[in-house]
Amino acid sequence: MEIQVWNLFSEALKKRVGIASFNRWLSQLKPVKHHANKLVLVCPNKFVLDWVKLNYHNDLITAFHQVTGEEVLVDFIAHSDNNGNGNNKETPSPSQLTLPGTERYFTGLPFINREYTFQNFIVGPGNQLAYASALAVTDKEPRLYNPLFFYSPEGLGKTHLSSAVGQKIYSTHPDVKVFYTTAEWFTHEMIQALRKNNILEFKEKYRKYCDVLVIEDIQFFKKKEKTQEEIFYTLDSLIQMGKQVVLTANANPREISDLKTNLKSRMGSGLVVDIKPPDYETKRKIIARKCEEESAKIPDEVADFIAQSIKSNIRDIKSAIIQLIASSSLLGRSIDLDLAKETLKGFHQNKLVDVTDIQKFISRQFKVSPEQLKSKSRARTINYPRQIAYYFCRKYTDSTLATIGSFFNRNHSSVLRALNQFEISLRVNRGVKDAINLLTQQFEKIYF
Repeated sequence: MEIQVWNLFSEALKKRVGIASFNRWLSQLKPVKHHANKLVLVCPNKFVLDWVKLNYHNDLITAFHQVTGEEVLVDFIAHSDNNGNGNNKETPSPSQLTLPGTERYFTGLPFINREYTFQNFIVGPGNQLAYASALAVTDKEPRLYNPLFFYSPEGLGKTHLSSAVGQKIYSTHPDVKVFYTTAEWFTHEMIQALRKNNILEFKEKYRKYCDVLVIEDIQFFKKKEKTQEEIFYTLDSLIQMGKQVVLTANANPREISDLKTNLKSRMGSGLVVDIKPPDYETKRKIIARKCEEESAKIPDEVADFIAQSIKSNIRDIKSAIIQLIASSSLLGRSIDLDLAKETLKGFHQNKLVDVTDIQKFISRQFKVSPEQLKSKSRARTINYPRQIAYYFCRKYTDSTLATIGSFFNRNHSSVLRALNQFEISLRVNRGVKDAINLLTQQFEKIYF
């Protein structure tokens, strides 16, 4: 299969299943055969094969048809099976790394992406502290930052750094057992352990046989009280024994709703690092590195256009470059500013929304002034639109709760409490839900 087609297929999959699911599961797939309306994909192991086949089979078929117009049957083989087939010359190198000492306890998920290392992490003002702290915890002693907690919106490098930690420890301290997992998989394992009546073995696995624990996407624990209780005691046990813990989430642990107070406190008791979006210079370095990886050259004015236009995250920058290279190859056109503008419309057409934009929008919709939204009034005619403004700020900006609160003369606790109350209303009150859907449509029509 041509690399351009595979890249477009990958982009279509990202849009269907979301970036997080794609990176966790589908980015590991490689094409080994495409012939006679049949597409064969190799998975790194049997576990990933079973998971993808169960959860993403139809998405793969639909996305391939969307890109090529071709109806295909999608089949899978595990990497070990592919290696065993002497007739297959398209054996891809494994993209994942099993950590030492985990074979007895892990059967599939705890792999670290080989591509995510400290060496290829682009450091800038927004992630310099995160990079330095991640590098620091790869030393055996002392445990300076424990737990180490990274948070940011999607696509800013949390997974890259947590994977880099695992790889560095793997290469320099092979005697150290590193368990790398996600909150979703931890929950799944716990449920299975309860069903099979082997919860003690599950507890032992994480508390007795683990030296470094890395857990991604902590926000998945929301509303899962039993799992929260288990992970609290696991973290507490490991930290008390001097074992390193690294956690990631999309928000500061103290700002994640529906988590128990003791768990928030424990997760935030070490070093909590906010990874911010890259500045212009950092984006230019990222673009240069990605072009080098793809063996592509783009003019400076095109690199400048991408860096100036894409405000969101690093993944979007890399995705834009892949689409630009694919368009150039498929259309037979050289990469220039015109092609970049045509190809990347979906990336740069959105305006950068800030809290003041949301304040003005809400003020117009509810016929209240921004000053009233900032006031101490708790009248429903003021408080209700203020809560919606908080909700929109969380949805459409990368601002922390403390930053949002500063625009409304509130502290972060007040904003968090108001958001929690509003989200309950949104779930149980059909009128509130309908109002938000209408306001969302109007807001996105103006700003997106």
